[in-house]
Amino acid sequence: MFWPDSNQILLLTCLVFVCGAGTYLTYFHQQDTIASLEQKIEAKKQDQEEIRSLRADRANAESRLRTVRRRWRTRYKVVPATISSPDIVSYLTELTETGFQQFDVMSAGSEERDGYSVHTFDATGKAYFTSLYRFVWTIENNRPFYRIRGLSLSYLEERETDEESGRTTMDVLVSFDMEVEAIYGAATDLPAPTSPDEGEGTERLPVAKMEASPPLPSSVVPNPAPEINPFYPLVFEKVPPNQYDRLNVESAQLLSIVDGKAVFQTDEGLRQVGEGDRVYLGRIEEVSPSEGRVVARLNRGGIVDRVERTLGTESPLRVRGTDAAPSTSP
Repeated sequence: MFWPDSNQILLLTCLVFVCGAGTYLTYFHQQDTIASLEQKIEAKKQDQEEIRSLRADRANAESRLRTVRRRWRTRYKVVPATISSPDIVSYLTELTETGFQQFDVMSAGSEERDGYSVHTFDATGKAYFTSLYRFVWTIENNRPFYRIRGLSLSYLEERETDEESGRTTMDVLVSFDMEVEAIYGAATDLPAPTSPDEGEGTERLPVAKMEASPPLPSSVVPNPAPEINPFYPLVFEKVPPNQYDRLNVESAQLLSIVDGKAVFQTDEGLRQVGEGDRVYLGRIEEVSPSEGRVVARLNRGGIVDRVERTLGTESPLRVRGTDAAPSTSP
């Protein structure tokens, strides 16, 4: 039988004591310290994640800053530091000198926004659609930083009779209502224009003195002229007036056909027309002396019609003309 001696007993006792002390210190006495260290480790990990996120945000912000700087240096819009109401009205008046029958503007005041200021004007009036289209195109695409908001259009047909001549004229217009915003006072911490002349132009509004067209390829800007006029009716409610005082083949009396020309009696006297000549609402398509017939194609405000006028069989002038049948004397 094995009996441990005193040294072995002493060693075993020390081993048991050390294990017990270690277990106590690890699981009881130092538990709070371990928990505190683990919390600090987690906090450090979170700090590292936040640092990585901030670095990514910084890289993204630097990339956006480079993009903004590149766009700012290559901009063609002019943003003045200040602008006055007379300058704006002068510019708008210059753009509406032709094609506008009425253009009224009223200042709605200035407003400071995020990094810039806006001076707003309410504009109403009436104009030809092509002229209004050109006005909006110029406002939106030329170098002065203007823009249109809340544009509304409606069809407008105006007829006017001259008191002296009695002649009636008709204009197909559009009435409009919109807001015109002038941008100024942009942020000053962005890079200055690369060209000295451009910097001077920024400060010397009225902007009507600036370059007339944008310094951009035509392929990147909208068409400056409308392809169609959506406000021109396909069919008018009323037949257009005879504003150019042309022959009305329906109301005039056909008297004769001489040398390929049809002679009509009107209230003002005799009128002659030949094939291809313009008449009220259309053109003359055919003049037939042998048949004593005149044919006109008329557009009655969108409705195309064929009108035929003939000489009576008893008319002695029916067969007069170079291509008429020869006559025989008794």
